[in-house]
Amino acid sequence: MLMQHLLALAGVSVLPGGAEALAAAVEGGTRQLNPAHYALLVAVADTIIPKTDTSGAVEVGAPQVVDAVLGSWASPARRAELTAALDRIDALGKASGGGGFASLSPAKRFELLAAHDAAALNPPAVVPVDSTTVLADPQQGKAEQKSSQSGSLIQGAQLADPAYAKLKELIVVAFYFSESALTHDLRYEHSPGEWKPSIPVTPDTRAEGGVALL
Repeated sequence: MLMQHLLALAGVSVLPGGAEALAAAVEGGTRQLNPAHYALLVAVADTIIPKTDTSGAVEVGAPQVVDAVLGSWASPARRAELTAALDRIDALGKASGGGGFASLSPAKRFELLAAHDAAALNPPAVVPVDSTTVLADPQQGKAEQKSSQSGSLIQGAQLADPAYAKLKELIVVAFYFSESALTHDLRYEHSPGEWKPSIPVTPDTRAEGGVALL
């Protein structure tokens, strides 16, 4: 479920009031992160999911959702971890000669974040001992990854920057939490029909989204 995963990424076990509380916090308009971090979050979200022929992360309010979750319900440790990931991205902008990531042009932001993304989501040079345990899946006979980086769907070897992986995934999940993404980017089914074991995949095929995701 999207909400459960959204909360897991932010280190939240329970959201008092559920979706209604989150909606109220988002609609309230009060920023939880400081202005610099919020502007940085908006710039990063806009770079990860920009507006094209469909709405981008900023248009659907993904930064507001992330801000509300981080500011009101995230554990202090997870909030510090994710804001530090934002700071590392901002440092890239400053190192490039700009005044920070949020002040750069969209093209320059994309250039910097694409390189950072590739490096951050790769294994580090040295993987800490016991950071990841691989178990055999008795149902499939395949390796099942059990990582200490809890909450993230990004699987595989230990990542160079797990905090960035959580931040990116949190933005993406917040985007798909929106009505626009669920109805335009995904094929929405309010009540799924029969199970079809084989469906042709074409360029027009879209993933499905429905109330079960919420």
